[in-house]
Amino acid sequence: MGRADEHDVVGEAADELYGLTPKEFVAARDARAEELKAAGEADAARAVAALRRPTVPAWLANQLVREHADEIDPLIELGAGLREASAALSGPKLKELSKQRGQLVQALVRQARKDAHAAGQAVTEDAARGLEQTLHAALADERAGELLREGRLSEVLQHDAFGTDPGGAVVRRRPAPRRASRSAPTPEERERAERRAALEAELAEAWKAARDAADARADAEDAAIVADRTATEARREVDRLASELEAAQAQHDAAVAARRATADTRDDARAVAERAMKRVSELQRALDDV
Repeated sequence: MGRADEHDVVGEAADELYGLTPKEFVAARDARAEELKAAGEADAARAVAALRRPTVPAWLANQLVREHADEIDPLIELGAGLREASAALSGPKLKELSKQRGQLVQALVRQARKDAHAAGQAVTEDAARGLEQTLHAALADERAGELLREGRLSEVLQHDAFGTDPGGAVVRRRPAPRRASRSAPTPEERERAERRAALEAELAEAWKAARDAADARADAEDAAIVADRTATEARREVDRLASELEAAQAQHDAAVAARRATADTRDDARAVAERAMKRVSELQRALDDV
């Protein structure tokens, strides 16, 4: 398989995988890599296996691109306008565009939350902030906007004065063209090739470590969400039991009070009965003496 064909296969797999929820991603990725390996496409299999599971914020961003591309394009255009206004030191225009930026980002975050809820994916406040950070990076930097548009982020995009951190982008759609190799490489070229091979091997190991770490992080995020949900449910159960206990205690107190009142009535009735029987005995003796 040629390099271009291999890239197409990996790109198609990435498009499919990054449309899945984070919970579905790992199993689907590993299964796809095994299919490619069984088909004899070892390089593509390794590339697919190296794809990192998306964090929840990255997944939210990918879904926005896939489901609401018509709303992402205005975001990218707004970013270009903001950069132009900033370069031109246009205060009024920059103020107006900044206002639009806040409204647009918040609208996209609300839409992402809604889509996630429909897909059964919980969204924490941290995840929502991560999505906001990614959208702001796409606004601030042209390259970040391109990465967002690809819909294959695995991590949050970050932007600072030095540019955008592309660590959350995977599998660019168009590989750089290869330089034609010569039939008789020079010693310098052989040395460069050997050094490149060693670096590629090290890079593959680093990608595996990064992927494993990202998977572990995503698992931890999922576990935290489940723990929060379990704690909330347990708190509700405690409150319910406390309410039942309070009602049962009131019932018990009422029963004890009723028992005491009944005991008092019983004792009074017993005393009356004893006095009546005593009077009967006295009258009976008086009758016998007559």
